[in-house]
Amino acid sequence: MENASLQCRQVNALDMVDYLQSLGFTPQKVRGNDYWYLSPLREEKTASFKVNRKLNAWYDHGSGQGGRLVDFGILYFKCTVAELLKKMAGETSFTFSLHPQQAASADEKKQNRESHSKIQIISTREIADPGLRHYLSTRQIPLPVANQFCDEVVFELYGKKHLAIGFKNEGGGYELRNEYFKGSSTPQTAPDDHSKTGK
Repeated sequence: MENASLQCRQVNALDMVDYLQSLGFTPQKVRGNDYWYLSPLREEKTASFKVNRKLNAWYDHGSGQGGRLVDFGILYFKCTVAELLKKMAGETSFTFSLHPQQAASADEKKQNRESHSKIQIISTREIADPGLRHYLSTRQIPLPVANQFCDEVVFELYGKKHLAIGFKNEGGGYELRNEYFKGSSTPQTAPDDHSKTGK
């Protein structure tokens, strides 16, 4: 029971907006931290399914239901909690994402776009840096979960080397996060031999 509770916390730590994207759902509108969707749980013509990205929680105004990712999963897949956890444990088709504390501002997004082409991946390995491990703990992401989906990435930006948590994006590059940086890389160099496969 305790293990199931731990797994639920791990699933709930995944970013809900990114997970919905992996299922093919895109927001109809975004207002600050609120992402509005046509409900994935029922048919509707006006978006009334809201995800607050800061809280990483959802609420369906049409049905009056809401909660975290686990609550959504058992309704969407029509399964038990145990079945959902089993599915999520074997899920490799969606991009793992650390839940951001808040949505990026317009200036941050512009800076990230400008930085993408300048980021060069130097090497990847299992997450070992104490600073990155501390960053994971502040986001309440267990290290075993992070190591299953992510790498410790050394990258170069504007001639300086940096460390970040990295997870593969659909373009073949990395989504990079640390306490002070958030950005993406394009596939410029092949990952080294320590890179995980199947992500």
